[in-house]
Amino acid sequence: MDLEEVLARVAEQSREELRIVRKRAEEKTAARDHGQDYHEMEQAADRLDHYAHQLRRLHDNEFGHGWRHESREDTGGG
Repeated sequence: MDLEEVLARVAEQSREELRIVRKRAEEKTAARDHGQDYHEMEQAADRLDHYAHQLRRLHDNEFGHGWRHESREDTGGG
């Protein structure tokens, strides 16, 4: 996947997880309630994390090492 595809997937999965989170908030679903929407949110979060990881690798390939400022501590080198 190229950068454009991965960014589109990150945006899509972010919207999906946000939709579910908002639905749960609207319905005042308790965090401990592991119903169908909880599992949908879990799956959306897993997909989002997958694409975010791909995005991070693409950025690292593009910019090399030492370019991170905000997310430096996420790489283990901060």
